[in-house]
Amino acid sequence: MSSLRDWLGTGDAADADWGGHVRRLAARGELGFGGGDLLLDLPALAQPHACRPASCAPRLRAAGCRSCCADLDVEVSAAEQAAIEAALPSLRTELAERDPRWQAAPSWVDGGVLTRPGGRCVFAAPAPTGFGCALHAAEDRRGLPRGALKPMPCRLFPLVVVDLGEPTLLLTALHRSTGRHLGLPARPFPCLSGDDTVRLVDSAHDTLAELWGARAAGRIRRAVRRYLRNSGADAGAGA
Repeated sequence: MSSLRDWLGTGDAADADWGGHVRRLAARGELGFGGGDLLLDLPALAQPHACRPASCAPRLRAAGCRSCCADLDVEVSAAEQAAIEAALPSLRTELAERDPRWQAAPSWVDGGVLTRPGGRCVFAAPAPTGFGCALHAAEDRRGLPRGALKPMPCRLFPLVVVDLGEPTLLLTALHRSTGRHLGLPARPFPCLSGDDTVRLVDSAHDTLAELWGARAAGRIRRAVRRYLRNSGADAGAGA
């Protein structure tokens, strides 16, 4: 299982745009602190979020909608690729039974990026709600920790972790204020386009706890809730 720091070490360094974004957050009182050297993009973490596979899955979604499983390139590290490769014999058998694409034994990775045969991630398997992650499901069936098979970008989405220069990290997310830095508009993703009262910091709590620990996840949640209370937008944010 790749650690967050190991995974960040394989990516590109943050560009200057993020420095400007951080300064604007600080000037508006929207920059939080998650402990240590972790900075928080409070508006991005406070936005509503709810996964809607039936609303974003190919052939089920409305025109113009986008999906993390269909529209994003997922880069896998060498360690992640090796873990998936080791599990592939049993995964192939399981997937061939419910996903016609796997009956043809598709290539699952190309140049370190998960393939998307038929317009969706090779591991996005049919499920009652639209599509589900076969790697996520395999971890649960085998009692494996999250990240044993599921790549870091998939675990994080729509969260984004930016390396601002050792050791400082910025925890942000796909959001109307960050879309231009990420090259992605937030609005076409149904999970970020609803009026849900569940906030991203809450829906992603398990991921935050897995990556930073339960105490840090609690600090992050409290920082976002303080921001929501102070901004007068705390409906549904919890106690």
